[in-house]
Amino acid sequence: MNRRSFLLGTGALVGGAAAGAFPLPGLIHTARAQQPVKITLGYQSLRAGGGQIFETLRRTNILELNGIEADFKTFTFGGPLGEAAVAGSIDNIFAADAPTLRAAARIPGSKVLQRTHDQRFAIVVRPDFEGGLADLKGKRLSGPFATTVFPRSIQAIVAAGVTEPFKQIRIINQDVAEQAESLRGGLVDAVTTWDPTYEQLIQQKIGKVLWQSPTGASGIQALSGPWLERYGEEGAVRFLKSWILATWWTSNHIAEADEWFGKTSRLAPNLLTVADKADRYLRQPVADIKTLDFTISASEIADTQKVLDFLHEQKPLTSRLEAAPFYDNGPLKRAQADVAAGRIPELSKIAVVS
Repeated sequence: MNRRSFLLGTGALVGGAAAGAFPLPGLIHTARAQQPVKITLGYQSLRAGGGQIFETLRRTNILELNGIEADFKTFTFGGPLGEAAVAGSIDNIFAADAPTLRAAARIPGSKVLQRTHDQRFAIVVRPDFEGGLADLKGKRLSGPFATTVFPRSIQAIVAAGVTEPFKQIRIINQDVAEQAESLRGGLVDAVTTWDPTYEQLIQQKIGKVLWQSPTGASGIQALSGPWLERYGEEGAVRFLKSWILATWWTSNHIAEADEWFGKTSRLAPNLLTVADKADRYLRQPVADIKTLDFTISASEIADTQKVLDFLHEQKPLTSRLEAAPFYDNGPLKRAQADVAAGRIPELSKIAVVS
């Protein structure tokens, strides 16, 4: 696909998004169907739900059954993972909407292809904290800025009456891996957090819930422009079919997947149970793989745009970012159609390999 055809395709995508429609398959060109597909996948060691699915991809032969050779790298949250994608050391962007799009915008040709999992998130405060969200004025609040949990939590604080949060609250950019010690040691009064760290803070009585999002959030996944240029829509479809198979397998072997991810995250597997229950497909075994759907809806994209606009208004995002042009549901439509038609490896051939 030459530069001219790519630019024309992108223009068509923007027009379709403005009209409320998704782009049709074909924006990502079709690669040679039989060429070997290689990918380096990054995932978050402290993000439950999607993390278990990545463990399944890593420790079973699902990718191999779909003709993919993979290497894996772990990161504590979406910010460093996105930077690794920008640097070209991984081929995917696995995070929530805001960090995924911020990274994708810096890698020409990158496309968001799927929803990955559901998650819960919250603002957790020290056990001796008194009051509500408005009482965070003058307090120390930490969270990783390059996430979606941080701006969505700040939106809740603004709605509670703290109209200038970056002036009225002492906000600290802090890795999720540091939250337990910071709360325990009194270095901060509150954190914006998600599972499994969220559950760890509660179970170990390091903090208590001040506010939990009533709707949670969804993870999304993009593939980088250079990888898509090399492997095209065929490569993307293979990967998406692998994700569907891995989610089905994980839901039916959740204890095993929790144990794997517990070792990666260095947390007890029992901390993952609540996160499993928060996901529509991991909360109980999925009997029929054909029922799995990872489509990102138009309303979800519109909600993402609100978060990006909020970040721009509050200044963490220096220029406005338009979300819709980065989404392409064509490869997922193909992948899910293949699953529905049975054009996938036999499920009985899935085996643990490491």
